[in-house]
Amino acid sequence: MKINRLVNTINCNVRTGRSVEYIVIHYVGALGGAEDNCRYYASRYVGASAHYFVGHDGEIWQSVEEKDIAWHCGAKNYNHPDCRNSNSIGVELCVRKRDTSSMGAGDTDWYFEPATVAAAQELVRDLMARYSISLDHVLRHYDVTGKCCPNPYVMDGSLWEEFKAGLLSDAGLTPVCGATQATAEQMAAYLVKKNPDTAPYALEHARLYLSEGAKEGIRGDVAWAQRCLETGHDTYEGSAVTLDQHNYGGFGVTKKGMKGESFPDAAMGILVHIQHLKAYANSDPLAVPCVDPRFVYVRRGCSPYVEWLGQQENPANEGKPKKEWVGWAAGKDYGSKILAILKRILSVTKEEEGILQGQEIPQSPSEQEPPVIEPDVPVGSYLIMTTVDSLRIRRGPGMEYPVVGGINETAGKKKKYTIVEERNGWGRLKSGAGWIYLWYTRRA
Repeated sequence: MKINRLVNTINCNVRTGRSVEYIVIHYVGALGGAEDNCRYYASRYVGASAHYFVGHDGEIWQSVEEKDIAWHCGAKNYNHPDCRNSNSIGVELCVRKRDTSSMGAGDTDWYFEPATVAAAQELVRDLMARYSISLDHVLRHYDVTGKCCPNPYVMDGSLWEEFKAGLLSDAGLTPVCGATQATAEQMAAYLVKKNPDTAPYALEHARLYLSEGAKEGIRGDVAWAQRCLETGHDTYEGSAVTLDQHNYGGFGVTKKGMKGESFPDAAMGILVHIQHLKAYANSDPLAVPCVDPRFVYVRRGCSPYVEWLGQQENPANEGKPKKEWVGWAAGKDYGSKILAILKRILSVTKEEEGILQGQEIPQSPSEQEPPVIEPDVPVGSYLIMTTVDSLRIRRGPGMEYPVVGGINETAGKKKKYTIVEERNGWGRLKSGAGWIYLWYTRRA
């Protein structure tokens, strides 16, 4: 990628305090090319600028140094809560117009040449890599201030989605965020096949990874594959960490022989893992209170892709001393190893899921029988029975709340309990003891 430079120091100021966290896409709103725009902004004070201009033939011209602040998305009022000139890079795309008798910003006949789009995508991918910027931090000017810019991507939102899709598909990277692809049964069956000792809890843990991952926008199957790598499929072979620590990501282990962090139960350990992975994936706020003791030590958003979780493969580390490197692990091809496990998980067939037979598998909500309302059950409430031998009771509706008790019953000795309120998949017990996770219950 060739970058032509005609850098000005008139329409910009020095970036201080904030680092680059966003990329903002614009259109020039006129018919001039990239070089012409650069020369214009270098010739006089204009009170506006951008870091890059992408021309009609795909040529790229730099107008402001990346270390400086360009004046490309400033406004009196903002739609976006965080993106500003001070923490973003502005990229202007040169544009064509079918009817030049009108040059209105709201006209619907502005369009980009394919070469302009392709070159802009290449430039943005490079910026995303060097600044560890995730896809959700690539914005239109419209997203920041509400201005109709870049016009073609505001007038037709599908074109904007195509532009963003090209940032990933051409790069061939695997986002940490997004919808999971594997099922809980595939995840559990893979682990049990690798380590039969995990059979009593594998499915329960897999479902928790998916549910907690969904809350935070993190792929639970990616986190599961990472757990399999970090723990040696829960054998912890060669590690001082033990299964009863519920440490599924090597948290606090910086050298061989260290025990690292310990968590009170598996549910908490899983929540910590999801939150820690989110710290690497993006800079969005957590959906639930933070329970990860090492969350604050992560450079937020430094590894939005699985491939970048390895420090040696993270492009943000290029040219930097090792003490400044970012990423989850120092080992070579760390991300590729996670993806190899994920690929094997996704290849698990229905027949192979048969390895889970014999476990007491909780019913999914669609399989649950309709409630039987007894006279002493309040209107709007219903009776349940647990489908596991041990189910924790928490103070509130979520795993971030402390455990305050438990229901411990074996098959054939199950009692009925009344649920009087539901919230986010959790049910409040009529007795006042607390909340239980309804995934591990069935209607009585």
